[in-house]
Amino acid sequence: MKDRWLGLRADDCVTPSGHIVDPYYVLETPHIALVLGIDAADQVILVRQYRHAHGGPSLELPGGAIDPADPDILAAAEREMREETGYIFADAEHVVTLNADPARYANRMHLVRARVTAAGPAQPDPSEDIAVVRVPRAEALKLAQSGAIVGAVHAAMILIGLSGTG
Repeated sequence: MKDRWLGLRADDCVTPSGHIVDPYYVLETPHIALVLGIDAADQVILVRQYRHAHGGPSLELPGGAIDPADPDILAAAEREMREETGYIFADAEHVVTLNADPARYANRMHLVRARVTAAGPAQPDPSEDIAVVRVPRAEALKLAQSGAIVGAVHAAMILIGLSGTG
């Protein structure tokens, strides 16, 4: 089974110790670029959007699937940031690559930290209902630590991305 968003494969798995797990199911989803954008006023740029599986709105980092046409992670991250928020990069760096659930998912999630500047209106996909939310760094940390950011990867990426920055 496979479409543009999700694939499911059944592997013949032999663990390093020789244990056989057959079949071992792996979910294949696109690699993701997430952006920890910080504007000139030192505000973190977040987005609030409806998430059906969650059953309501979710406060998140801007980002999304890395398209085959994207030349690299930074380009994908900037495209997603521009589409979802209207902000563009003044400078950016790749911070970390994580896997949300290495037991089940084959994809990677890449965090890009960027200084951003407003460039124009957001142009999200028509199926997305996105609102831009700007918060101070300290509030972004509190949101990630309190569970107000329900996506575990988003919360972790905020904590990682803001650690050691000033």
